[in-house]
Amino acid sequence: MTGGHSHSLPDDRDANRAVIVSAVALGLASAVEFATALAGHSAGVLADALHNAGDVLTTLVLLIAFAVARRPATRRFNSGFGRVEDVATLVIVLVIAFTAAAAALESLGRLLSTEGYSNSVPAMGAALVGVVANLGVSEYKIRVGRRIRSTALEADGLHSRLDALVSAGAFAGLLLAWMGFAIADPLAGLAVTIAIVYILAGTVGRLVLRMMDAVDPDVIAQISAAAKSIKGVLGVHDVRARWVGRELVAVLHIDCPPDATLAQAHDIAQAVAHEVEHRVPAVQVDVHMDPCTGSHSHSP
Repeated sequence: MTGGHSHSLPDDRDANRAVIVSAVALGLASAVEFATALAGHSAGVLADALHNAGDVLTTLVLLIAFAVARRPATRRFNSGFGRVEDVATLVIVLVIAFTAAAAALESLGRLLSTEGYSNSVPAMGAALVGVVANLGVSEYKIRVGRRIRSTALEADGLHSRLDALVSAGAFAGLLLAWMGFAIADPLAGLAVTIAIVYILAGTVGRLVLRMMDAVDPDVIAQISAAAKSIKGVLGVHDVRARWVGRELVAVLHIDCPPDATLAQAHDIAQAVAHEVEHRVPAVQVDVHMDPCTGSHSHSP
């Protein structure tokens, strides 16, 4: 017996709007940073511009992946297209790696260069624009993510907070360079590169966990507890779950009274599915009924 669950259209629209607004804000900040960094020869601001531009590109990749994931299943892709988001993550990893390499090369070039700085004040202003843009989109994405119970959007908002610190580092490096410590700007650029690599490592780690079908044990415990709370459920066992895109697909077996009629067993399964979907966000439940006639187990 399968429980039905789908994301509401308003939630999808709110999530997409938050992502698009964030991309526009970061795109404008990146454009300002590019213009002033090239004019003022700032490695730190240019590295931050590359990072923000990379975030815009990854956002576009995610939007395309979200659209593909909503396509109905076909005979070839009979489980749907939810795993396309993992493919999109691979593309995002490549984008982040490219921005890190470009930022590192520019920073090393400035470190070895004897060329002076010009237009430092506009470049510092651009770095502050990066700080404000990242903080703004961070609060927006976190607020929307918590309201629609999207852990992915909330996590992306926390990511933007880190990006705001990166932009602040670029500003500090250029400020010190303007005060006479010329080496501070390329060092800030290298620091930004290290921050990008740190973010890349986290993204790769999450991707590996998804590819290994890792699920937080607390989520499995929540599913089991929700099922056990239903009247008529004598036991819960063989609970398994895996992420398919933004949706958690769960399979569980419940023990029902051996003398229950088919209609009664169906009602219990429906109640279990409803309760699990109510307690655990973004879950699709497949409930299997077993007569409680002794210990048993099921192979994966």
